[in-house]
Amino acid sequence: MQQLKRILFFSLLLLSLQSIAQNGYTYEAVDTKSYTLYQKNAWAELVSYGNTALENGQDFTLLRLRIAYAEFMLQNYSAAIISYDKVLKNDSYNATAHYYIWLSRKYLNQTELAGRQIKYLTAETIQKEGLNNIAFTGAGLETSFKSSDNALRGNTFYQNFHAQNRFGYNISMDQMVSFYNQTMYTANTSIQPGFPPPPPQPQLRGTSINQKEYYNKLTANLTNQWQVKAAYHYTYNSIGTSTYNNQTGFVGLKYTGNYFDLQADALFSTITDSSVKQFDAQLGLNPLGNMNLYSISTATVRKRPNESAFNFRQILGCKIQNSIWLEGNITLGNFNDLLENDGLYIYNAIDRNLFKGGLSTYITITPKCTLALGYTMEQRELKSTTTNFIQHSITGGLSWKF
Repeated sequence: MQQLKRILFFSLLLLSLQSIAQNGYTYEAVDTKSYTLYQKNAWAELVSYGNTALENGQDFTLLRLRIAYAEFMLQNYSAAIISYDKVLKNDSYNATAHYYIWLSRKYLNQTELAGRQIKYLTAETIQKEGLNNIAFTGAGLETSFKSSDNALRGNTFYQNFHAQNRFGYNISMDQMVSFYNQTMYTANTSIQPGFPPPPPQPQLRGTSINQKEYYNKLTANLTNQWQVKAAYHYTYNSIGTSTYNNQTGFVGLKYTGNYFDLQADALFSTITDSSVKQFDAQLGLNPLGNMNLYSISTATVRKRPNESAFNFRQILGCKIQNSIWLEGNITLGNFNDLLENDGLYIYNAIDRNLFKGGLSTYITITPKCTLALGYTMEQRELKSTTTNFIQHSITGGLSWKF
């Protein structure tokens, strides 16, 4: 009986080997053909053939590396990360895999997660890329001009300056200072009739609004997919003769998967002596495995004293030409005191916002410098009235990566 089992086992093994040989997927055949396709830069064919070889039982490191590199060259960076991760399961210190994961993360705008790969890179690569343990990784400036079709609301000017740092391989810091000013007008009720007539006086009385802000956010990589974020945003607000010291705290948890990411966060804020609690759920998609097409959807629940509100924000972007991206955004639902982008932007205007939408373009001037131009239209309700008006905003910015 034992001898019969052995005969059956070796017969099945022989049949399996014969089947593989007949299909042409022996180790030698797969290694030779995949290398030939690699040398010919036939990236799409290499991915197709390599995956078929894997399905037929041929799985070795060089094949995985060739498939991953082909996916990288096809700009499917998410697929490349998946393939390189499979290489690392058998060879956790493979410098080639770590290097291309680092590049892929950068091209997917996942710069914080990219930092986890640095410690595995060779000394030559670290020197060539100019990577330091502690470094400035970016800087930028942004300015915007806003005007409305309502005479009671003067023009608005906003500027911010921001910088990014990396501490070690897993902690990043974003900082920003910003300045905002606007003049708000009310009817001049001090004008009284009389004889002789009083000297001419303006029909409107202006109140100056000035705001100064400081923002600091820390992002820590927990694993290759999980991150925790915490931020503090201080706002000094001067409205006429009144001043307010506003503070906002933010905490969030983010998971970056393949072709998508998820984030849940909470913000707690005092804005003009009013407490605000906000909770966000965000879904990001990059279905092509790169930034040629992307989507960010954010659902927000916000609570203020005796009031709660729901908002939905949708961002959709695509690459329309080499080095040029176009991005549209829309925010649905009424809001006061809305916080966006991990608490970086605070919409605390005196007038309720009924609708916000806009269009932006990003132009890569050099590999390390990007120009941003944008237009935003907002429909607002004049405070203490039912009068609606439109506000237009033009924004420009420059950002640098170091």
